[in-house]
This record gives sequence, structure tokens and C-alpha cells, in this order.
Amino acid sequence: MKKTLLMVIIAIFLLMTACSTKETATGSNSNDKTIVFLATNYKLYQDTTRVLAAEVEKRGYKLDYKFISDSIQLNLAVKEGNADANYFQHQAYLDGFNAGNGTNLVAAFEAFYDWGGVFSKKHRSLKDIPDGGTIAIPVEPSNNGRTLVMLQDAGLLKLREGVSGVQVKVNDIVENPHNYKFKEIEYAMLPRSLDDVDAAFLHATVAADNGFDFDKDALAKERKEVLSPDIIATRPELVDSPKIKVLKEAYQSDAMKKAFLEAYGGKTVLVPGW
Repeated sequence: MKKTLLMVIIAIFLLMTACSTKETATGSNSNDKTIVFLATNYKLYQDTTRVLAAEVEKRGYKLDYKFISDSIQLNLAVKEGNADANYFQHQAYLDGFNAGNGTNLVAAFEAFYDWGGVFSKKHRSLKDIPDGGTIAIPVEPSNNGRTLVMLQDAGLLKLREGVSGVQVKVNDIVENPHNYKFKEIEYAMLPRSLDDVDAAFLHATVAADNGFDFDKDALAKERKEVLSPDIIATRPELVDSPKIKVLKEAYQSDAMKKAFLEAYGGKTVLVPGW
């Protein structure tokens, strides 16, 4: 009898513990004041996350943050409930990730706009790129066609009609009169590729980190209409939670705007998304 009673008590304890753990993971525990936050390990994200942590603390919460480089793990950690939100991707990348992985992560709010451009160490204008020249572009689908759109805007090639900027791929080129060759490589390798190719796609932030002045050195720049905003991503059930509301308020603070400006010596490289 005593043994049976003990087993019942243990079972009840385990059930209560499981419910408490699930409650914390989904953000429904009102006493949980810790926001588990993952960001990519690029310097900009590291610096602004530290500012964000201080702003979150002013609002009575703690930002428990870690920096990791694997974009897949950044999203899976949020999906599986091991983190509340992440900070590394734009909306088009998230849409592609959800479609390819059967996930349903959503944007909690917009972070900033990071312009893309075409850069070169060998040429001063797009027209200087020789026929048959090689241009490095990101291999990932959400960024793959951004350079192609810029080249079409400059009248240097033509893309299949009816395809939007975030969906364009190399095989959507219908006219390439200059016979450009497109080298598809991992995004992180694009700056290094500039020694070996005629030009390459870089975000304004990465360009600045590699010594370029976006306004002066970009051979081509994206139109704002085709930009996809960088976002803070989370699970659908957390969007209206106290944690995400605090995170949004802290992120959209004057201190964060100042951090973006100071990150690039007073130059407007990024445009806040609020």
C-alpha cells in the first residue's frame, strides 16, 4: 500500500515538472523573466545584442544570449523550444527555411534593412567587367538572384518575366549578352572571392567590414522595393507574449539606433526597420 502511494506521488511530481518545463519553453509562465536569445556570430550582431541585453535588463528581464554560426541550428533551436527568438536572417531566408524544413517560425518584428550591392577589387563600374567575366553570388536560394536583379536594372542582362527578386535564380536568365559567368558560393566566402573574380555580391554591412564604402564603392545597389528586412524570428505562440513585447520594446530603443550608427563610424549603413 505504501509502495503504491509512493509511486502515485512520484508520478504526480513528474507530471507537474513536465507541465512546468513546457510552460517555460512556450513562454506561458508569467514568472519567467529570462529571454533565451540566439544570434549569429558576426560582429554587428554581437555588438548590438550586448546593447539589447542592457535594454532588456532595464525592463526587468534578462537576455540569456549565445552566438553561433550555424543558421540551421539557429532556427531549429527556436522551433524546438530551446530558445525564444533568434537574430540573423531576413524574411526571405526565413520563408525559404520554413518551406524547406516544414517549420512555421514567424517574424516577431523587423530589425533592419541591409542593402545589397555589387563590389569589385578590379573594376570601377559594371561596364568595366569584361565579357565572359565571373561574378560571385550567394548559393542560398533567398539571396541567389539579388545580383541578377541589379544587373537587369543596369540593362546588362534579362530575366524571365513574372519572377520576383527573392525567387530569381541563375536559370531564370533569358538573355546574357556579355556571357557573364556566375560562381555560386557560400555567403561567408564572398568577401574572400573578390581576389579571384571580377565582382561579388555583398551586403552593406559585410562590405563595410571589409573596407568598402557602400555609397562610393558599390558598382550597383539594390532598390529598396526589392529588399527583404532582417527580422527577429520566434514561434507563433510567442509573438504576443510578454517576453517578445519586452524584446521588441528594447530593440526599438534609441540605444539600439545609436549602436547601429556607431557600428560603422557614423555612416548610415543600416536602416532601422521601425
